[in-house]
Amino acid sequence: MTRYYIILIVGFLFIDTSSYAQSFSLNQLLDSALQNNYTLKSAEKNKLIKQSEIEILQTNYLPRVSTSASFSYWKFLLPNKQRLLGDALTDMYTDVSFYQPIYDFGQTKAKKSIVEDEILLNDEIMRQMRQTIIWGVSNAYFEVLRAESEIQIHESSLQQLQEHLKYSEQLYNIGKVSSVDILKIKVQISVQENKLQQSKNSLLSSKISLYQLCNLQNTNDITVEDNSETWFNQHQNQQLKNIAEQDIISSHPLLKPFDIKSAIEVKQKDLLRLQNRPELFSYGIGSWEHGYIPFGDNFNYNIGVGIRYTLPYWGNSSYKHRMKQSEIVVEQYNDQKQQAFLEVQKEIDLCLNALDEIQKNIQSNLKIIDLADETINSASIKYQAGQGNIIDILDAQQILTEARIAYQKSMIEFLQTLAKLNYLNGNDNYPF
Repeated sequence: MTRYYIILIVGFLFIDTSSYAQSFSLNQLLDSALQNNYTLKSAEKNKLIKQSEIEILQTNYLPRVSTSASFSYWKFLLPNKQRLLGDALTDMYTDVSFYQPIYDFGQTKAKKSIVEDEILLNDEIMRQMRQTIIWGVSNAYFEVLRAESEIQIHESSLQQLQEHLKYSEQLYNIGKVSSVDILKIKVQISVQENKLQQSKNSLLSSKISLYQLCNLQNTNDITVEDNSETWFNQHQNQQLKNIAEQDIISSHPLLKPFDIKSAIEVKQKDLLRLQNRPELFSYGIGSWEHGYIPFGDNFNYNIGVGIRYTLPYWGNSSYKHRMKQSEIVVEQYNDQKQQAFLEVQKEIDLCLNALDEIQKNIQSNLKIIDLADETINSASIKYQAGQGNIIDILDAQQILTEARIAYQKSMIEFLQTLAKLNYLNGNDNYPF
């Protein structure tokens, strides 16, 4: 029975710890950031607002009906009123009227087309926001991995220094080395411990930034999956030079809005021209007037067809200047688009150049790591035989630690640059 309770308690403990421990991949972090971003949600609601404007415009061709009723009391009646109301001094008047637009020469259609383009513009703005969020989260994710890799390297370096300290103490006990060697190793251990603490502080800051971007709670129980080595092996030999400029111009969310804005401005110009067209409409009025309720006499109606036209002169001629203004605005958008394209292309070229430099640094760091390992092994053998100097081991150990950190930084920087290139290319997909 006691054994049964022990197994049950252990099982509960296991369930409790596993329920709180959560490990997130990059894609899961990106999903959380996109789903919980309030600015993105606000932009989605703005799209619904624009869609409601289309529904409002669709009511333009529906008839407009109005009614009115009034009651009045006269001290005396004029002859014409007396013929209508009789001897009663009260006056009950009711009417129903309707106004039906028949044709507005395409104004409603043009306004609807403008709103549809505004919805497309809102979609592109949402794409910009989405891609910015993806890039921001990806960058913060790799900063966390960078700090974690530094911690691992410093811990490994400390472990090796502890081994060197153990050997030096053994050699000191048999009189082969002096206490100065032990002191030098302890100094180096203190230096590494200080760097380790700095890396831990950096990791905490990076995690706070990442979790805030993803709007995650209970961050103390969250870990981040590290797939950097797998991604690096998949993409290190990838050819990235062939990036079609035409694809960037036609689909990039930083450039496409200029085309949509230009189309809106052209349609605004057409709408201004259409406003100088007449409006054809029909109308009808039915009225009842009597001295008391109920009333069935004195029913009258009036129906007809009308046309309304505003003369495009004097104060009504301002639309001509606004049309010229629209032409200038379109030219302005074209200039802004070209400048934005040049800036995007420049950033892409810088990323490609940075990738080449990073790959060279990675190869250089790998060579340094191999040489430092070989130097440590050779120096350790000589030192343990009483023929070497502890400084040679410590120098080689320091070089090895720095080279490993540089290698990990370069590998993560390579992936960060790929994520940035994915953002600059206007790609809607996740970077990895």
